[in-house]
Amino acid sequence: MQGVIVRIALAVFGLLTVAMLLLAVFNEKGALQVHAQARKLSAIESEISRLDAENKKLTAEIQALRSDPTTIEKLAREELKLVKPGEVVLVTPEN
Repeated sequence: MQGVIVRIALAVFGLLTVAMLLLAVFNEKGALQVHAQARKLSAIESEISRLDAENKKLTAEIQALRSDPTTIEKLAREELKLVKPGEVVLVTPEN
């Protein structure tokens, strides 16, 4: 009789253990969800780093356009096709 009670207790303990493991893995706060959220966090952090670098580059470009005469002249020549007085512009046909 006591052996049957021990077997039942072990079976109940085993089922509870399996249930707890399943909850730990597949619960909404389980291991699979934590892993998925960690991947999302990593992707978002890399996007933030990329955008931060782009922001720094654009800030430096804005500062150069506000204060650096060489940058302003280069932009005026390339984008606006401006020339200094007395310069001759040669235009070649595009193929």
